[in-house]
Parts: sequence; C-alpha cells; structure tokens
Amino acid sequence: MNKRSCFHSLTALVLSLILAGAVFAQNAPAKKTLVVNGRTADAAVVQIDGHSYVDVDTFARMIHAAVTFEPGRVILTVPATEAEAKPERTTAGLSKDFSKAGISQLAEMREWKAALASVIRSGVAEGNWLVPLLRDHRVRAEASLSQTSLAVKTDSDQKALQLLKNEHTNLGEWDNATQATVHSLNAEKSVNPVAAQNDPLLTKISECGNFLNAMLVDGEFADSPSCH
Repeated sequence: MNKRSCFHSLTALVLSLILAGAVFAQNAPAKKTLVVNGRTADAAVVQIDGHSYVDVDTFARMIHAAVTFEPGRVILTVPATEAEAKPERTTAGLSKDFSKAGISQLAEMREWKAALASVIRSGVAEGNWLVPLLRDHRVRAEASLSQTSLAVKTDSDQKALQLLKNEHTNLGEWDNATQATVHSLNAEKSVNPVAAQNDPLLTKISECGNFLNAMLVDGEFADSPSCH
C-alpha cells in the first residue's frame, strides 16, 4: 500500500507540474520587436494583460536620449530635433510669400517695359497720353517693390530682393534714356525699333526678367550676371 500510495502521489505531483507549466506558458508575457525610425530592438516590448511595456534603457539608446533614474521617478531627456532648433530656414530657399510678391512685381515691370516699347514705336513727345502712362507704370512698379520688400523672411529672400531692385533700377534707366531719345525727335518721327531691340540695356533687362521669373517659380535663390 505504501508503494502504491507513493506512486499515486508522485504521479499527481508530475501532473501538477505539467499543468502548472502549461498554464505558465499560456500566461507568459509576449515579447515583440521595437522599431523606432527604422532602428530595431528585439524583444524590447513586453505585453502583459493588454498593456505594452518598453525597456527604458533600450528605448533611450534608440533615440539617442539620456536616461536618469531617481528615487520615485525616471527622467528621459530627448535631444531637440533640427526642425525644433531651426523652425524656419534662414539661409536657403525663398519663402512662399516673397516668391508670390516677387512674381507680382515682375508682372508690373513687364507692363512698364511693354509701355516703353509702345513709346519707342510711336515716337511721341512730352504731353502725349503715353508719357503719363509711363509715369503710372513707374509708380506702380515702385509700390510693388515696396510690398515685395515687406515680404522678406529669409536670407535668400533678401538676396533675391536685391536682384529685383537691380532690375527695377535698370528698367528706370532705360525709361529715362528712351524718353530722352523720343523727346529729341519731332512728333512725327520714332526710334528705330531694330536699334531699340539691339540696345544692350534692354537685352540685359529682358534676360534678367526671364531669370528672375524662373528663380521665383523654382523657389531657390540663384544669381545671374544679367541682374547686376
């Protein structure tokens, strides 16, 4: 009887251990791989009762953070990202507001340039309706330049603004030279359009205008000899 009782007891103990192992296996916490910005750490996440727990030291290393353990608390210090340290680019790229204002200014200067071309073709003298129109275009171009100046936000905006000012200055010089030439003629005469098209200053203005328009649309600052 003693041997039989001992056998039954041993069998019951073995069955209990097997059952306990099975229950433990079923309740063992699930471990998963942690992925942060492409970096992986195996078995760094443990899930218990529907909640996920991450090893603090592992997580800190993955994000290049500093971790400090104190009585009652754990301090995790995350380094500031480049975007947080520099909320706005200051050395590269044109701001959207500046590009929009610059394109509007170029449009005003193109109209001014077109009016000058009309004066050249007609050869009118002072007092004709086209000459006051030139003054109006000049005033509007200057006002647009002031608005563009107010839209400057970045270093690139400031550099691009100087090129726009150069274009405005060259156009003003061409306006003055054109009117002086026209006023020296009789009312019936006009400036030779072919000679006007070969004017180096006009060529420079046209090339700079095309360059500036492409630059503003692209949104990145660039430079050109035609705008100096």
